[in-house]
Parts: sequence; structure tokens; C-alpha cells
Amino acid sequence: MILASALQRFLKDREGQGMCGEIAKLGAVVGLALTMASAAWARITPDEAAQLGLTGTPLTPVGAERAGNADGSIPEWTGGIETPPATFKSGGPWVNPFPDDKPLFTITAQNYAQYQDKLLPGQVAMFKQYPDSFRMHVYPTRRSASFPDFVYEATKRQALAAELCPGWDTKGAVCLVNHVDGGGYPFPIPENAFEVGWNHYLAYQGQAIEGFMNAPLIDALGSRVDVIMEQWQSYMWWVPAAERPTGEWFHRSGGPLLCDAFQIKQPPRQSGLIGGGCNFAQEFDFQAYLYVPGQRRVRKAPEIGFQDSPSFGSDGQRTVTSRWQWWFGGKESRHDLKLNGKKERFVPYNSYALAQENATPEELFGRRHVNSDLIRYELHRVWELEATLRPSSRHLYKRVVSYMDEDTWHGMGHEAYDARDRLWRMGEGYVLNLYDSRSMLIWGDQLVDLVNGRYTTFFGWYGNLGMGQPKVGLLKDSTLNAEIFTPQGMRKFGTR
Repeated sequence: MILASALQRFLKDREGQGMCGEIAKLGAVVGLALTMASAAWARITPDEAAQLGLTGTPLTPVGAERAGNADGSIPEWTGGIETPPATFKSGGPWVNPFPDDKPLFTITAQNYAQYQDKLLPGQVAMFKQYPDSFRMHVYPTRRSASFPDFVYEATKRQALAAELCPGWDTKGAVCLVNHVDGGGYPFPIPENAFEVGWNHYLAYQGQAIEGFMNAPLIDALGSRVDVIMEQWQSYMWWVPAAERPTGEWFHRSGGPLLCDAFQIKQPPRQSGLIGGGCNFAQEFDFQAYLYVPGQRRVRKAPEIGFQDSPSFGSDGQRTVTSRWQWWFGGKESRHDLKLNGKKERFVPYNSYALAQENATPEELFGRRHVNSDLIRYELHRVWELEATLRPSSRHLYKRVVSYMDEDTWHGMGHEAYDARDRLWRMGEGYVLNLYDSRSMLIWGDQLVDLVNGRYTTFFGWYGNLGMGQPKVGLLKDSTLNAEIFTPQGMRKFGTR
């Protein structure tokens, strides 16, 4: 609009001026256009970066509001959990750092209306659909989020460098440019939904994670099928190039973002199947491969991690992006994204009861949803991101609304709507501070189908299978064999 006005002014007063005047005026307009184009793609300024800090700044080192809310129900961030509790023993389990906290109140189907201004639409739907079993125990808000110092330092560097690639605003292009080595939240002071989405996808969960997980499927009758697998992950975005594995695979296309691999242990009919791959800053489509035991070969799996493709092992009940409380998959978003601002909502937080070794599958996974009595809810500020399907695109979901925690950028929940704009599925994510490594890990999630009555969970790190707690930390300190993320390495794992 400003550029158009400048051109109009130029055309209006060009009469009566000599050629030199016209050229000078045209040069000024072109200069203005270039200046504006530069501003449109600008990184944050040094003055803005100075707002980020551990103490004495309006924003935390990763961009959350430091201050609490007006009535004190959300406290000031003072650094989060900085040391493990005295009862914690190395190797896990991660004990509750707030053992003396009691619920402030419990929200049920009978009283949810009085709290509705702080509830998510998916939670309201659960009260209506499962009035006898779904409830929310609301605890004091603990702003427990904390990260290693290098995360804070990397964020300030990255915020001064990284930019959305050209086409993000017109084509929904999903890629980063001009980013620097070593990770960091790229947009701690976001201006649009894409920037919030990138912070969310790259949220720090440690550089390397190894462990066993259970992703059970629960049908409408409450019957459960456990899907147990060994999983390896590396958030390579946070690993400096000098510490990444050698080979072109780990240094291509602007560098890897997430590398993920799994091997199914049960059910028996799927046992031995291996999947894995990576995606990259300039190639967001997941470069994924599968080893199928019956075929004894590795094949490319372009459907994994792409748009609304089904999440593997979910019996078609969730898309891959559900693991992140929704995130577009692929190099271009099929949805228009809108940022609806920051809001105070009751969301799952610090639910350490889900991570205890004595929490059996029978106790964790109820007939209709994850056991509500093991989930702790707190009042937090979350960014609300709304995605609406573009008229020319096709997708399983017409609309998705997601909620990203300001302190961690993790997804706390989402609602997915069908082609008739009917609420179809609701999801929740359960974030814990693994305080020995200060890694804010999504320990598990659930996705409830409100139409067919089924639900799936992805308890990504599962310590009560008799196989020990997951290992979370820096890549250089882990025993993770990164070859499994490559098609060549997958052949070795599949045939050994």
C-alpha cells in the first residue's frame, strides 16, 4: 500500500518536471521499494534481541513474557527448574519436582461452564462426550521450563539471522534461509503464524533421544492393541555441524532438522519393520525410508511425513503431524495460517505421574481416553494458530487450531475439523522438564476421534516396559548410531 501511494504521488506530480527530475523521482521510489522489501524480510533488530535474557528483560531467553498475569494465577518466569530434586536418581524415573502441590480445583462435566473462557474447544467436547470419565485437575501454575545455556545463546544468534524463505506468504513455502549453525529458536519474537510454527517444530527436546515407546490403539469398545517399538531421534537442528556425523546426508539442503527412526517389536505381524529418515531446512519433505522384513529390502517411503498421510502404526487414526499437535508436512502448506494471538488456557503441564515406572498400560490408557487422574493441568499463556484449507487444495482436515506454549514452544493441544467444519479430533501433548539435561520433552500425547469413539496415543518415551528409562541429552554423549537415519545404514540394521 505504501509503495502504491508513492507511485501515485510520482505519477501525479511528474507533469512539468524535466527528465532529470523524473529520473530522480523514480530513483527515490525504487529506493523506497527496495527498503520496504528489505523490511518485509527483516530479522529482529539488535534492540529487539536485547529484550531476551535470563534476568532483567521483558522476555525470557526464548521469547516468552517474563511477567506473570494480572491476577497472579500465572507467575513470573524466574528460570524454571535449574537443578534436579533431591529424590531424583540418575537413570530415572523423573520424579515429580512438585510433590506437595495439590489441585486448586477439578473441572468436570457438571461445572465446566464456569471455566469455559479458559478451556479449549476440544476439552469442552470431551466433557460433553465423556461426562463420566473426563475431568481436569487444575494445579498451581509452575513455569518449570528451562534449557541448557547453549540453547539461550543459540537463540539470540539465530534470531538475528534466520528468515522465512521467499514464498512463505503466497505459496505457503516451508523452509528457512540465512540461518546460522548450532540451532536456536529462530523467531523468539514472532510476527506471524509461520514463525510460531517454526519455533514449535524446532522446540528443544535434547539433541538425541533413545528409548522404547508404546503407541497403543484403543477402539470404540475400549479394547487396546499395544504397538511397541524402539525409537531413535536426533534434533540435528541443535547440533553444530562439526559435531554431526560425517557424510553428505547430514550436511545437505541447509542442514537436517529432525532425524527419526524406529523398529517395531510388536504386534508380531509388524515386528522387524524399520522406518526412518530426516528432513532439512530447505527440504522440509521428510526423506524417509522403510525396511520391510518380508521383502528384505529398503524402499523410499514418500508418504511418510507428507501432508495428511497416516501416521505409521495408527490404523489410519492420525496423521503424522498429530505428533506435534499439528504441523504442516511438506514443502508447501495446503492451509492458510493465521495467528490469533496469545491466550490464557488450561493445558497439560508437568504431568510426571505419566512417566513413573509403576504406571502400567492398564492404568495409563483408559477405555475412552488417557487416564484423567494422571494428567496435571495448569494455566499457561499459549499462542493460538489457526490453519484453514486453501480453496484450491485438498486435505483430510478443513481447519485445525493449535496451541503452542510460550515458555517451551511445544504443542499443548489442537482441534481438527472435517470438511463440514465439524470438530472431528482433539489432541493433547504432555510436556515434562527432564531436569538432569534440562530438556523439555513431550513424554506422550493422545488423539481422540470424537466421531468414531476411538483414540490413539503416542507415549513416545516409555520407561515401564522393563527396558529402562529413555536416554535424553547431547548427541556427542549418546550411543545413538546415526546410520539408521540413512537408507544405507537402514539396510545394515534390517539384516543384522
